[in-house]
Amino acid sequence: MVMNGLKLISHWCPSNILVKDAKVKQFALIILNQPIKHLETFNRLWANASLRYCADGGSNRLYDTFKHDRLKLQLYLPDEIGGDLDSLRADVREYYESMNVKITKTPEQDSTDFQKVIALLKRKEEEVGKVFDIVAIPAIGGRLDQSMQNINILYTMLNEVERRTILVSDDSLTVLLDKGTHHIHCQPDLEGPTCGLIPIGAPATLTTRGLKWNLGKYTKKSWMRK
Repeated sequence: MVMNGLKLISHWCPSNILVKDAKVKQFALIILNQPIKHLETFNRLWANASLRYCADGGSNRLYDTFKHDRLKLQLYLPDEIGGDLDSLRADVREYYESMNVKITKTPEQDSTDFQKVIALLKRKEEEVGKVFDIVAIPAIGGRLDQSMQNINILYTMLNEVERRTILVSDDSLTVLLDKGTHHIHCQPDLEGPTCGLIPIGAPATLTTRGLKWNLGKYTKKSWMRK
């Protein structure tokens, strides 16, 4: 990236979303329809999030994670549940309605529940006059088509330059790097020791520094084409 003759560097420290009191941009946590397995990670994200949403069946996952502890269940209340609501169980809906959680149905089928919740977030942003980063959990795993669609959302969000989107799964934090130079600041106590670089949509020429085995202008074919 070049601006006014200067080469700009994009800095990343995605694991900051897991650090208490870290100086990061406020983010919205979106809970997707996969089992919540790593409670320590989930608890950190929940505590650090400014807004919390469930995407349809994600509300079942949140409820089932804490249903045996009514006190915790009352503490983990999302700001809103959204989607086409075809996966939302009746008992879960009844509970969250009793706790005055907002439930918004978007019946159209041209977008995923994840995308429907992003649309709800954007309405909220118009109200408060700010843009939030997005953190989605659990975003990779389960059905392959859903994982692929979640990765595709990273691509569709690239034009929103004020926003960064991070996918959190059992084993990784996933972000999409656009053209240019990127510095990724790692926190070994929270992530690593491995990382993966996957070209999407077109071949990429990669040069890395700071890894055990660096790439020097290595051209890698894409695994996904338009």
